[in-house]
Amino acid sequence: MSTGASGSEREALRRVPCGPAWMLSEGAMVRVPIIPGFWIEDEELGRVQARSAVVARQGGRIYAYANVCRHIPLTLDLGDGDVSSADRQVLLCHHHGARYRIEDGKCLYGPCDGASLFPLAVDERDGELTLLVPG
Repeated sequence: MSTGASGSEREALRRVPCGPAWMLSEGAMVRVPIIPGFWIEDEELGRVQARSAVVARQGGRIYAYANVCRHIPLTLDLGDGDVSSADRQVLLCHHHGARYRIEDGKCLYGPCDGASLFPLAVDERDGELTLLVPG
């Protein structure tokens, strides 16, 4: 399964191996460190460096986003890797409570209501999960 960037866009992307896809069980939401980090350009936040991603599996699909809140460019977790709400239904910014829908990264509640997380392309081949991040 591949999602995200088209063929020509993939050439400018860096592949970040994440390990066996089976390890990301249904309903799981995890932080994946990305070293070195990558830069995102955004009209509202400016130039932001992401040093990790959030990856979730829901409905059998895998979704990935830069681990950067759309309110203030902080990570969703507090450094502990916890990116889910208590009910495990949404991605949660533990700094100011913004709640993001897993399927599209859209903020459902919080100071960035309506904005969306920065999506990352996901490649799942031969049982291995790889993120594609800006080069």
